[in-house]
Amino acid sequence: METSAGISQIVAMESSVKPQRQGSSMFLLRSFGRSLKEFLRSTGLHGLKFVGDSSLSSWERSFFFCSFVVALVVTCNLIVNIYAKWDSTPVIIGISPQATSILKVPFPAITICNMNQVQSSQVSHYREGSDESAILKLLCNSEMEDSEDLDDDVSRFNFAQNTLRISDFVSNHSQHCDKMLLYCRFNAVEHNCSHLFQQLMTDEGLCCVFNFQPPEFLYKPFSNSRRNLTMKNGFQAVKWNPETGYPDQLPTKYYPATAIGTGITLGFSAVLDAQMSEYYCSSTNGPGFKVYFHNPTEVPDVKEAGLITAIGFETNYRMEVVRAEAVPAIRSISRDGRQCLFGNEKELIFYKTYTRLNCEQECMAGYLYESCACIPFNYPQIYSNATTCGMRDTLCLRRAQQAAIRPGWIKCRQQCLPGCFDLSYMASGFSFPLATSKFQLANPLVESINKSYLSENIAVINVYYRESVYYGNMKNAYVGLTEFLSNIGGVMGLFMGFSVISLAEIFYFLLLKPLVELFLWKRSDQVDAQKSIKHNAFAIEQPEMIDNKAIVWHTRELHPQGLKLKLSRTVKRNRNKTNVFAQ
Repeated sequence: METSAGISQIVAMESSVKPQRQGSSMFLLRSFGRSLKEFLRSTGLHGLKFVGDSSLSSWERSFFFCSFVVALVVTCNLIVNIYAKWDSTPVIIGISPQATSILKVPFPAITICNMNQVQSSQVSHYREGSDESAILKLLCNSEMEDSEDLDDDVSRFNFAQNTLRISDFVSNHSQHCDKMLLYCRFNAVEHNCSHLFQQLMTDEGLCCVFNFQPPEFLYKPFSNSRRNLTMKNGFQAVKWNPETGYPDQLPTKYYPATAIGTGITLGFSAVLDAQMSEYYCSSTNGPGFKVYFHNPTEVPDVKEAGLITAIGFETNYRMEVVRAEAVPAIRSISRDGRQCLFGNEKELIFYKTYTRLNCEQECMAGYLYESCACIPFNYPQIYSNATTCGMRDTLCLRRAQQAAIRPGWIKCRQQCLPGCFDLSYMASGFSFPLATSKFQLANPLVESINKSYLSENIAVINVYYRESVYYGNMKNAYVGLTEFLSNIGGVMGLFMGFSVISLAEIFYFLLLKPLVELFLWKRSDQVDAQKSIKHNAFAIEQPEMIDNKAIVWHTRELHPQGLKLKLSRTVKRNRNKTNVFAQ
């Protein structure tokens, strides 16, 4: 009975104290109010300490509060403008601060094509109506765009039954490099032209290319080839690309080779023979050559971008290096933002090195394969099981190329962004006529050629650098993270006196301090309750039994008067705490 009475008494006491306590939300609100006043008195933000100053009148405090709000609005507007500038213009292209020597980049790869598609002596014996005459009709009317005329030619020449391959026919019937190139000089040293140039099938037909990467370093299908990459003149092939450059260890003579200086003497010179007597049909409206300058990792696009070199003239091409570079920091910017790709960000199917032109070539090859189930000889063979287009596919290819604005091809091409590291060349050409009178000339070979043949068949080209150094175009972050934070910090400091420590003040006074006070308040209540229950445990628990015998406690520990005294002290302490918080 005494135990039950003690329990009832304790519950009654606790229930009488509990209504007097504040709710957690009310306590947190009052604690937040006290912290806010303290924050306003001690903060370094402009004007807020006057808002919290109780000695000022209400209109004075309102004035400073409105001023703070105006400054905050202006600051937010300026921050929005800074962010918009950062987001819309993430990359800026500027001039590299350091000059780069031409010895660190390859001399431009040079592709030379005779505009004569086939040699007359090689095709004059083909009779009308044969498969060969059908290919000649196609080659010599390559600019024909009228689909009705093309349909008539397809049916009349029976292209569908023609099994000849255009690439094989052009390769066997066009002018070879050893007939075109009579004289070659590079870096002030005369070379056998056949040791410098390689034959290459392009969109302009059979052409000759100098200082070009070998297939093992350019195309993925040839990566496992074990052939010797050393040329007959002792030049050894090395792997180069615009981003990583040359390897650290280089042989004495290597290609793609670099120039050793500036001017015509230390550049490249060649004497070209057009063989006008062998002209059958031209890819343009006259005789001559097309010359295309490109970096060694790009397949030349001669048909559309080649420069015309006239017969009977000596043409000088003064080269300037156009180099694109990028700082590593812009890797964190999205591709759409920086509008360029690093070499390892997009894997090509056929080419080892990414360039925009190589990517577009693969897109066109994929589009033509989807349209005609074959790939033309002058496009990358992106599928190992794809067939090379022949005469029977001519009509399909012409129609597909004329309709090359389909969504699939456009979407693929849009992903072919320029390389963040790229190398191209800009040529400034000027020419003057070759000698028609008999007098001594600088080039002994040109001097020995008949003047009539010289003016009707020979062209001379000189390719050289104007400057020994160049300044690349450097892509850099227009507003980096450091500049972005500095701009925002400057605006906030100017208008509001804001700093990083202000964030710590706001966090401490308006969030951390009220929560800590709430936590301590709740914990103190729990400790008091636990102490009360623990102190009266002997009054509410049943006697413990050991070996079926009750444990006898000391009478002084169970004295009712002592229990009542301790309970009264606990209740009094709780009431005092409640009165403090109420005040």
